[in-house]
Amino acid sequence: MPTPIEIITEFCATFSEDGGRPAVRRWFTPETVWVNEGISRTTGIDEAIGMIDELEKSMGIATVHIDMLAIAADGNRVLTERLDRFERADGSEIGRVTLMGIYELEGDRIVAWRDYVDVNAVSKLAEG
Repeated sequence: MPTPIEIITEFCATFSEDGGRPAVRRWFTPETVWVNEGISRTTGIDEAIGMIDELEKSMGIATVHIDMLAIAADGNRVLTERLDRFERADGSEIGRVTLMGIYELEGDRIVAWRDYVDVNAVSKLAEG
């Protein structure tokens, strides 16, 4: 069985595929809670994919490349410092944000994911 750090590293590495949809389908559960603090909250696979779909429609985000800056584990919890780079379908960059996240695992599945980011930076991305 892979370690929690290995699971989250693989999840983040594959998140750039199809806007993160395959990663969500693979590692989320029907009860997974995904919180972008101050921005959004989803429960389960369908809501998470719905949010991804909405971001693609409203902001043109086709993919997110996650650059891992730091990662640490405390049991089944994995803490990350990341640089998330948002791109359009043509590969041009929309913007990037640095953030902290925490993932909670049960076995090899993510049951909670919370990101903490400067909401002002995200608002600037949304404004174009």
